[in-house]
Amino acid sequence: MDTLSAEAGIPPERESPTEWNGRDIGQLLWLARVSESRFRSRRAETNEHGRIYGGQILGQALSAASETVSKDRFASCLQLVFAAGGLPDQAIDFDVQTLQEGKRFSARHVRGLQQGGRILCDASVTFAKALESPAHEAPPPPDCGLDRDPENCPTLEDVDDPRVQDVERTLNYMYRPHKAIDMRAPFVEDLLPRTLAELRMRFWIRLRQSLGDTPELHAAAFAYLSDYWINFAACIAHVSAMAERDAHLYVASLNHAVWFHRPLRADAWLLFDCVSPSGAFGRGLAIARVYSRAGDLVASATQECLLAATA
Repeated sequence: MDTLSAEAGIPPERESPTEWNGRDIGQLLWLARVSESRFRSRRAETNEHGRIYGGQILGQALSAASETVSKDRFASCLQLVFAAGGLPDQAIDFDVQTLQEGKRFSARHVRGLQQGGRILCDASVTFAKALESPAHEAPPPPDCGLDRDPENCPTLEDVDDPRVQDVERTLNYMYRPHKAIDMRAPFVEDLLPRTLAELRMRFWIRLRQSLGDTPELHAAAFAYLSDYWINFAACIAHVSAMAERDAHLYVASLNHAVWFHRPLRADAWLLFDCVSPSGAFGRGLAIARVYSRAGDLVASATQECLLAATA
């Protein structure tokens, strides 16, 4: 990240993001260095609610923290609270504060700000040295879809079922391709309304463009991907009942956490196996185990989302 010394005194509300080509995640997540501990977004991706896509904020918060840590330490955990929806016509400033600088771990606090000091997010990021240690991992469940070649699995736009309209109208989840993300469904039924006894979703996902070999960029890009459809598991079973009474469910990310267990590539196929153990009082929880094509458990992710019923 280059220092923009001429812009160091410019508040983010006076600097509009530049256009993004919609494909290059490295370009989207790139941050300008304003000072030793402040970094500024240059581009924005808008979600279905007209706000900055939460995955962008996750990835950029991790990118900002990574710029303050020694290269021999790798991201091990990201925990982020979404405090407010990001306005896409304003840049975001990410302020980084050192919480810990130990022999094995580094910890950072990151706060994302927009106009007038408006707080978008608050995050804690931990980095760790790779140590020699015993190892174990949960094996992939036999029905997770790992045996299904993602190249031959349907895409979102391949799903041809009248219930798709119920999902799009009720949840505002759109079954259309993303320029930067390739997502495949090993089980098409996971993308359609089901019962409360089937709160599970499995999908293959990767970035369409190569990211090169920088581990920090792959970690940030994975954080970006981890916000894409994960909370679908927490709301899909409610679609049928809400569609019958022509109601809507406003879904938005509230709290998000990622644990990096093993090296991963965001431009290689990753299998998300998501379940939702609870939904109540306007909040739903989704938990994902993430496997590589080889069956290694490379990451875990959790997301609490807003489930607000509207007429």
